Amino acid sequence: MTRDERLIIGAAMPGVLLPVAAAAIAGIGATLIGMPALWVAVATAAALLGGGAVRMIGGAWIATALLMIGLVAGDVSPWRTATAIAAAHALQVLGSLMLVIPLRSQVSVRALAPIAVRFVLVQLVCQAVGLLASLLPNRSGLPAAVIAGAAAALVFAVLMLRMLRMRRPGAFPKAERALGPGVGGPS
Repeated sequence: MTRDERLIIGAAMPGVLLPVAAAAIAGIGATLIGMPALWVAVATAAALLGGGAVRMIGGAWIATALLMIGLVAGDVSPWRTATAIAAAHALQVLGSLMLVIPLRSQVSVRALAPIAVRFVLVQLVCQAVGLLASLLPNRSGLPAAVIAGAAAALVFAVLMLRMLRMRRPGAFPKAERALGPGVGGPS
């Protein structure tokens, strides 16, 4: 492709809009969950700088961590939890896109449609789980949601390890047949 040629992609948005959107989401999310103004500014700046000038710092993930700290530091409220879930997920999606889309590029809106659909579907599940977790009773200072979440994470990790262990020996059966059984073994 030469400099004079153009690729027609249809409706598009500039790549520089991704860090701006991440900064806006971080700032609005931090404000809605009641973080102090200084921390709202820090979360906004982290998302903006992480998507623009200094991509290696992972600004969207720093802003997400600040949102989670602000959520834990404040009062328990289903609305604050729902806001933090939506903002954190949006920052994760935008952070991932910012890593692969250059600032000076154009992003096809049509290419972003599947991402938006997945975002909405995941939000439906996450918001429902967040609402259910906020309805669980507290016992002696330790919320039942923490215990249930830890148990779910443990079960997930065990299942993933079992799946990886079962799949690994049969991952490359054709290569072993082609090269012979002794290839790659101890010498």
